[in-house]
Amino acid sequence: MAALIYIYLEHVRPVVNGVWHRARLTSVPAPGEHITMLCGLKAAAAFAPHDQRRARCIPTQCLPCDAVYREQLGWSVPNRPAGRPAKSKRRQQR
Repeated sequence: MAALIYIYLEHVRPVVNGVWHRARLTSVPAPGEHITMLCGLKAAAAFAPHDQRRARCIPTQCLPCDAVYREQLGWSVPNRPAGRPAKSKRRQQR
């Protein structure tokens, strides 16, 4: 008998060098498989138990990933990274 563990991919937050990112995953990546974050960063997937997260560091949020995620949902971007222009409504309607 198998014990199934369901993973909601929308809640997966890859952590790279102490920064947590967002990624659009279509499946659980295999260990070592490269994934691309919304900010464009690429890294190999690795897995660790959740309780080890704070033992390694307290992750901070990747603001570029958050900005892309919010823009894709049509939300406002309060913490727009420097150099990243706001999308105008006129351009979105075209």
